[in-house]
Amino acid sequence: MKLAQLSSVLALVAGSLLAVSPAAATASAGEPDPITGQIGIASEYTGKGLGKSNEDPAAFGSVRWQPNAFYVNAFISEATSSRGADSEFILSAGYERELGDWDVDFVVMHRQMLNETNGVDSSYVEVQGDISRALTSRVSARFRVNYSADGYGATEEAWWTEAQATFKLTSNDKLSVAYGLRRLDGGNDYDAWNVGVKHKFTPAISGDLRWYDTDSHELGSRYDGRLVASISYSF
Repeated sequence: MKLAQLSSVLALVAGSLLAVSPAAATASAGEPDPITGQIGIASEYTGKGLGKSNEDPAAFGSVRWQPNAFYVNAFISEATSSRGADSEFILSAGYERELGDWDVDFVVMHRQMLNETNGVDSSYVEVQGDISRALTSRVSARFRVNYSADGYGATEEAWWTEAQATFKLTSNDKLSVAYGLRRLDGGNDYDAWNVGVKHKFTPAISGDLRWYDTDSHELGSRYDGRLVASISYSF
């Protein structure tokens, strides 16, 4: 998918969200606009620890509508597959709230690899739950469980569980490290991890430099270690 096409898709989604958002009619009254978004580019698109853009740079973007604890999010990125896909689109609906010292986020996602060969089962649904909390003023932790009853392609049940720790280095820098387990019925099981630093250049512009790796290099280049850099603009 070309960058212009990606921008057009995001613009269409944003327009749709604005059309249904109550804030569209009340923005003049000074209420905060619940529509936010992000655009950026990464040296490679990754997902669940694997390379997903054939080691090529990938433009990405998202639009989010969150008028309260409920939210809707649309994300798209350039991506590739052995079956001819050129991008991945993810539409999500979720709910987040605080429970004591914990933050809880539950989301249902519809994922679609776009422009794949006819007959490929490239559309599937995932449910995901996150729990996270601040351990100190500088350290936080998150645990994630992601499940699909009928995953991508020939994959049936699919699980992704991940633990992440984040360390605040400065007011503009955060170091994070994560370890995940991928378990598939009809696919390749593997463990994956990443470590990297996110830096805020301005309140709206952020960069991330991160090393991804797995324990299954023998399964192909997607499973190899890789250094990924990205930069994004939030609005």
